Amino acid sequence: MKKTGHISSFLSGAAAALTLSLCLTTALAASGKVSYNFANVALDGGTVIAAGADITAANGQQIPGSILYTDETGGKTNYLPLRKISELLKVEVSYDSAAKTVYLGKQPDKSAAESQPAAGENVIDLRTPKTVPENPRRGDAELIRSRGGTILPDGDVNSYRGNEKLFKNKNGDLWYEYLVGNESALNDQDKKLAEKYLVNGEYPKNKKGESYGLWQLAYYVGYEPDLQNQLDGYIRAAERQKAADALMGLSKEECPHEYAYSLYDKEGEVIREEKDPCQGHFEGKSMEYVRQAIEEGRLW
Repeated sequence: MKKTGHISSFLSGAAAALTLSLCLTTALAASGKVSYNFANVALDGGTVIAAGADITAANGQQIPGSILYTDETGGKTNYLPLRKISELLKVEVSYDSAAKTVYLGKQPDKSAAESQPAAGENVIDLRTPKTVPENPRRGDAELIRSRGGTILPDGDVNSYRGNEKLFKNKNGDLWYEYLVGNESALNDQDKKLAEKYLVNGEYPKNKKGESYGLWQLAYYVGYEPDLQNQLDGYIRAAERQKAADALMGLSKEECPHEYAYSLYDKEGEVIREEKDPCQGHFEGKSMEYVRQAIEEGRLW
């Protein structure tokens, strides 16, 4: 399981959380492509979920830290484990199986729960505000543009997440404006990394003009580096994702069960070939089959 790239396992019991996550990924796989652990997750500029790594549920099970779904048109959506995110944000999360409702914050009393609309009725997207915030937190628009970002319309509610103004980076991803160039948003560790690895707040560039460095500083810089640091070298994230995607949809018999991609030095020269395992062969399998396969450590 590996990297690039927002919501899956969310029941209060860890085993139930795993089951829901598997149910979701199985359904998604039927209509598109699913990849696991392809995204770093940062909180206030500091990495809290590392790309390429599982996270450990309360019952000791290893579950995906992120799920990347690519639809038939190439559109990408990231899903994160809600329980892990709720813990990081210190927001209580619970699940009412009878009402089939995930509660963020305190669970309402029974009378309040009974008054909630049925599934599918008046569904509210918690990420996007109903109206444009009166005093949103913004960033340095000039700096963002200078680093290839696009400033979104102030009057569009889709330009916000809660009270935060978003921008579109040069790869087309939506990020928070206030993080770009904002040293106060970095934790102490990332401040030290920024001082060590950035040049005037940006990634250094090699002789080919390619940027290189740590992905976890991308939100601060305002864009992802062309060459992303991976222990003893660098990878091209899009190249690795393409290699992983090539295995999607293959049967167990057809699949080689691993894919190859290049590891580079900072000048963009190939050091060696790396290999990672495929994401498994769960399409068409029951939820129970998938759950058992993961618990037993089987990839396919």
